[in-house]
Amino acid sequence: MQPKARPGFFPPLGRPGGLPHGGPNAREPSMSPPSAVAAMSSRQTLALAAMAAVAGLLVWPFSPVDSLVRAGCLTLLAIALWTTGWLPPWLTALAFFTLGMIGKVAPAGVVFAGFASSAVWLVFSGAVLGEAMRHTGLAQRLADRLAPALCPSYARAVAGTTLFSAAMLFVMPSAMGRAMLLLPILASLADRLGFAPGLRARHGLILGGLFGTYLPATTVLPANIPNNVLVGSMESVLGVVPSYGAYFLLHFPILGALRTVLLIGLLVLLYRDGSSRPARVAPAPREPASLPQRRLGWLLAVSVALWSSDAWHHIPAAWVGMAAALACLYPGSGLLPADAFGKLRFEAIFYVAGIVSLGAVADASGLGAALARQALDVLPLSPDAPGLAFALLAGLATVVGLGVTLPGVPPVVTPLVPDLARAVGWTPMAVAMTEVVGFSSVILPYQAPPLVVAIQSGYLPGRDVVRFCLLTSALTIFALWPLDYWWWRWLGVVG
Repeated sequence: MQPKARPGFFPPLGRPGGLPHGGPNAREPSMSPPSAVAAMSSRQTLALAAMAAVAGLLVWPFSPVDSLVRAGCLTLLAIALWTTGWLPPWLTALAFFTLGMIGKVAPAGVVFAGFASSAVWLVFSGAVLGEAMRHTGLAQRLADRLAPALCPSYARAVAGTTLFSAAMLFVMPSAMGRAMLLLPILASLADRLGFAPGLRARHGLILGGLFGTYLPATTVLPANIPNNVLVGSMESVLGVVPSYGAYFLLHFPILGALRTVLLIGLLVLLYRDGSSRPARVAPAPREPASLPQRRLGWLLAVSVALWSSDAWHHIPAAWVGMAAALACLYPGSGLLPADAFGKLRFEAIFYVAGIVSLGAVADASGLGAALARQALDVLPLSPDAPGLAFALLAGLATVVGLGVTLPGVPPVVTPLVPDLARAVGWTPMAVAMTEVVGFSSVILPYQAPPLVVAIQSGYLPGRDVVRFCLLTSALTIFALWPLDYWWWRWLGVVG
């Protein structure tokens, strides 16, 4: 049985508001006197002081700083607050929107660009579909079918969920949509295997599914937003785009397949303990699916078919998901309770909108390009050191991703590709492909909205996601980048 959750599409199992450092065992706040509710912690006071300082810089009429520095201060404030978790992430997003407009850092269409992004509507539609799976019992039914094959050992459970989630990227092009569909299934599967909320083994199982569907996706061309943004940027700047097969061959063997294997080993090593042996699960009785389950199953089948054939019909994944969400929310569908929309929590939606808008502001203000060009002036790029050039170019994309988030890397770095190609003596295509190596390393969760949503939805505590991001990025940079470089040399792409 799943633990009883609060109403809404984002039932937090952690602290109220889905703060990154909450956990599944965090307690609900008790009724407190108004004075206790109004009291601020020392960290919240520091966050308020930082916001006030930035606000003063932005609105002071005699401020000597230029627009680039103003955008940089606002961006740095948002990144710092999201990373530290001193404020609820949605509140940081609201502060970013407010300060950006008060300080006229960018036009309204740029400051609020996140709400026009497909990522936000994928969060909404994915949340609706996930809640429908929970409400109808379809998530539990799927977990009942998968559990018997995964129960002999924890290693097998982690490997099975990770590989199952990784396989989804070949049929569903949106990482956000995949995460929102998989999370309720993974939670039900953890319950079925006897991993109660709060157990390390449960966190490892859900992390495997989440990272298994996100990290390899950077190596399959239509399976992630940064990949698709890269293709668009290359077409506009270079007039050439990689084919599906060439992109797959260049990136998937090392950063996709090998990294997935290492991911499984790392999870088993870190999260297996005395409570990690799965419960013996007998095959579920073959009971017929209920009418709502059959309706939702057909709806999901049609949605996946449309997601996987978007190259043919050209309907973006977000709007396919919104059509499916509309079908779930429609009165009389039986897929959601009648008051479902009124209970919707908007924290994750504002958070993702803020992250996307941050990248748009950094790009439109020229901040990202300025940082990249400054780095270009100091990087020791030379045709005589291809290994060093590979590391520096991938590192440049990684650092830019910390400032503008991962979808913002291609718009910032791709215009520099012709200059970079001349500096290292490579083809522009080879230099552009180093961006993939860079944005495949997720150093902190705020860079990748699907990871943020997992925290905000309450399925994972933020500290586990942050720690695992740091571990996997270190493993990728120090172990897989050198192997990837030699794979590129063997293919004749560089060197």
